[in-house]
Order: sequence, then structure tokens, then C-alpha cells
Amino acid sequence: MFKKTALCIALSTILVGISAQAATVYEKDNGDNLKLYGEVGVGGHFGADYEYGEFYKDDSSYIDDGFATIGVKGQTGSVYYRVEIDYERENWAYGSGDMVTAIDKMFIGYKLTDTKKSYNAIEIGLTDTALDDYDKFGDFTFDTTVETGEAGDQASTLKYEGKLSDFKMGISYSYDAESSSGSAVGDVVNGYVGYFSKYADIVLGAETRSGSEGDSKYGEQVLFALGARAYVTDNLAIGFNAYVEDEDIAQNRTLTDISDPMNSVYVYNDYQTLRNKGGLVSARYRFTEKWEFTGSYNIEAFENWDIESAYGVSPDKEYSWGKERVWGTLGVNFKPSPSVIFAVEGNIGESAQDAYAYARVYF
Repeated sequence: MFKKTALCIALSTILVGISAQAATVYEKDNGDNLKLYGEVGVGGHFGADYEYGEFYKDDSSYIDDGFATIGVKGQTGSVYYRVEIDYERENWAYGSGDMVTAIDKMFIGYKLTDTKKSYNAIEIGLTDTALDDYDKFGDFTFDTTVETGEAGDQASTLKYEGKLSDFKMGISYSYDAESSSGSAVGDVVNGYVGYFSKYADIVLGAETRSGSEGDSKYGEQVLFALGARAYVTDNLAIGFNAYVEDEDIAQNRTLTDISDPMNSVYVYNDYQTLRNKGGLVSARYRFTEKWEFTGSYNIEAFENWDIESAYGVSPDKEYSWGKERVWGTLGVNFKPSPSVIFAVEGNIGESAQDAYAYARVYF
């Protein structure tokens, strides 16, 4: 339901490595600083299958995924801040298909404590919700694998994040949140708790929303997620991701205002609880410092796919994959430098695309 974040968690190791390369606009002895950073990317989806509902409606078998971002981040004493502007293709379901410019982040944070073993901070503004940082944590591939569908970036968000030794946690509250298409979903609360070590990481997350109260098809929701990584050797890592979601979706709507033919007003009603769930197993093998291979096995089931459910699709509109779909992803990544990556992924099975390829440069 929600737009994917621009930089998924699978890229986190790259971003951590290049964060020190961000251009420093100014830096003072007391720690105050201002840095410029960004990304330029070209590439896209090949062999897109629109039956899966992951892309905006188009007749082309290729979906552009061009993306660029530029931002500034800084710190003054215990206060830190960020402004980030994206230029991207709205290629997701319910998107326009156009290249659009949008403010992706705009927040101010305050570090309550910041030591080598502990960290506590709060943020307020337009920022990613707490669980957004870990929605694909166990996945080493980059695109169209199982995702939790959590709230992503939201305006009017208050977030807390903390760390104590090997444990991390976060929780956020977003007022009047919206889906990627701008539909109301009500207030959203989500969070996570995780343990991170040299040999294994595990993160548990949850989310709930209050619903739109008839303004859109989205009613109340409860989501639980689990992500884990095991570092078998210095070169081999294995991951696991899973989620289960119960969300209320309106089955009917009533037209209440036709004064503007281009913007009719509806009231949504008859909300029923539908269950969605999914999981994956993923792996990454680093052949050299510049070459690595990734793969994943995915399974996902949505109740509205199931013709046997009272709230599923009707038999005459049954999806080709039935009530659940299974697919795999194999990928190759080439990193000529820490801030550049070229990637190609191929999909087999019941996937929304045949392949994905892109090139990204970070600064």
C-alpha cells in the first residue's frame, strides 16, 4: 500500500561506507557541521507484468526507475537536522508514472544522550517511520521481493530511537498518515526492537493504524514483522524476513458529491478484516571486494487473491497465481568503488517482472 523508501535497507551497508564521503560545507571544532549528500541512479524493470498490481498502469514491458536525490544534513550542538529532495518516477501502483519532485525528508532531531555504548534521540517532522528502517532487513536483494508494507515516510511524525550496547529500539507516531496515492489511513504508530552482533542480528517490529473513518478504503490495521541475518563466514550471510498483517478494507463506497465531475466524493463503508502474509529466505556471497552475488526465495499470500474467501476476488477474475505466489531472485552486484554500484537481478516464478537493472552513484 505504501510507497517503497528510496533507499531500501539492503543498501544500508553501502550508505554507511560512503557517508564519510559526503561533501562537508563547514565543520567547527565543537562538532557543528553541515554536509551535502546525494544519489543519481538510472535503470528500471524489464518484462513488467501488470496483473500483479505493483506498477502503475502502462502498456510498456519496461518501467523506468530513474532516481536522483540531494540533501543537506547538519548538527548544531545536540540538535541535528536534514532536508532531502527526491526526483523520481512514480512507477508504483496508483502512481502517476511521471517524474516528480518531492521533499522526502525535512526534520529536526535532538540527541538526548550520545556515548559509545548508548544513544537516545527524538525527531519531529517529515521523516521515515521507525519500522521503515527495517522493513526489508533480512533481504540482501534489491527489488520486488517480500516487503511488509509499513507506513514508510510520513509528515507530522514524532520518532524516538535508542541504543544500549548491542540492543536498538525505535517507535514513531504519525498524525493523519497517507498511502502512496495520498489516501487517508489515519494515525499510524509503529516500532521495532533489535539485537545486533558480529555473528547475527534480529529485529522484531509492529505497526497499527487507526483507519480513515470512511474517507478512503483503508480502515484499521495491525502488522507484525520479523527480520534476521546470520553471518556464516566473512563472505557468506543468510537472511530471513516475514510478516503477517490484518487490515480492514472497505467493501463498498457511496457517492455523496458529484458537483465536481473530475473529483467525485465517496464515503467508504462495510470494512472487513483481510489477512496478508509473506516471507523470504535470502543470501549474499561476497566473491571479492567488488563482486557479490545475491538471491532470495519468496512466498506471499493476500486474502483478496483467494476466491474461497468471502472478501476475496470473484472466480471469474481469479489471478493466474491463485491465492499465493512463489518466486525467486538471483542477482549480481559490481562495486567499482565504495560509492558506485551496478546491479542486475533476474526473477523466476510468479514475479511481477523478469529482471531489474540499475546503476547508482552516491556522493
